[in-house]
Amino acid sequence: MIIGFTLRKHIARWQRDGLIDDATAERLRKDIAGQGVSFGLGNVLAILGAILLGAALLSLIAANWEAMPRLVRVGLIFAVLWCGYLGGAWRASRGDKIFSEALYLIAAIGFGAGIAFVGQMYHLSGDMASAALWWTGGTVIAALLLRSPTLVSTSIVIAGIYLAASVEPDNASRLTYVWLVPVFSVMAAGLIWYVKADAARHFLAVLLLVFVCVVHFDLDVSVILWLSLAAGLGLFLLDALRSPVLDDLTGWGIGLGAYGFLAAHMVLMIFQFDDHGFGRTREVTTGFAILALAIAGLALSGHRNFAIRWSAYAIFCVEVLYLAFETIGTMIGTAGFFLTVGVLVLLLAVFVIRMERRLQKKSLLKSVAP
Repeated sequence: MIIGFTLRKHIARWQRDGLIDDATAERLRKDIAGQGVSFGLGNVLAILGAILLGAALLSLIAANWEAMPRLVRVGLIFAVLWCGYLGGAWRASRGDKIFSEALYLIAAIGFGAGIAFVGQMYHLSGDMASAALWWTGGTVIAALLLRSPTLVSTSIVIAGIYLAASVEPDNASRLTYVWLVPVFSVMAAGLIWYVKADAARHFLAVLLLVFVCVVHFDLDVSVILWLSLAAGLGLFLLDALRSPVLDDLTGWGIGLGAYGFLAAHMVLMIFQFDDHGFGRTREVTTGFAILALAIAGLALSGHRNFAIRWSAYAIFCVEVLYLAFETIGTMIGTAGFFLTVGVLVLLLAVFVIRMERRLQKKSLLKSVAP
């Protein structure tokens, strides 16, 4: 929405300055209008309103739960589910892509609360992880039947809740997440492709990054770090060197390249601070590897992948300052340290400015090349 408004302003300026003719300007405006409704402020407010409304309904039911007969309790739960799912389906049939998703979200929240309320009412045994697993399964089925992108994203978020609950010490089946989360990720990837839930791809990528960290720190397994490092570097290099191939295979080459780049850096940073991985004596060496990967990201993908570009800037600057603190900061006084850091920050500013000019020039040359 905001991007479309900005593009229209630029089109009007180009047309006024004579850079494009009237026919081209009109074709560009029609192309922007044909892209449909983008995910803007209205969508965010609708989703936020649905979450707040769902929380309000659940709070109202929970406050009067003990005073209600059991039949009324179950009826209220089903009423929230049917109103949300049927109401959302009705709005979707009328072409409403905003409030239909909001109603689906209310129903998904109600389904999770219904699991908790019914378990409490009938004194069913179980833990938070089991409840979250049932909640995830029900939301996945609803997303599949209704083809709702919001429900796909919601199911991935609930899977994250399951992952967090699975590491609790008193959870009887706490290690099942080791295989359940990968299986769910494959299913979620297929669901994302089927529903065309583009935003859910980011949620799934974050879930997998968190999963790697949880497995390593919970079970003290370093193999998953090496596998993640190899997979991250592979995705990053495939996007950098053979981007059309990755994009043709997945339809999300730039995103996979960016998350692979972040995964590789995440693993290196874990190695940098993990005594079991490399040890303290090689902390600086790992820091240089992080800097080298950041520079490689700028050199190979910075001109076309903005996520890698700005992630590389941030990682490079933070790592340089951290290495300065670890090496120089322990040998000089406070005033000398701030002086050194100030000089480093200025040098980093010069580096970023010069790199931006070079990347913009390279991007321009790529765009005009036949």
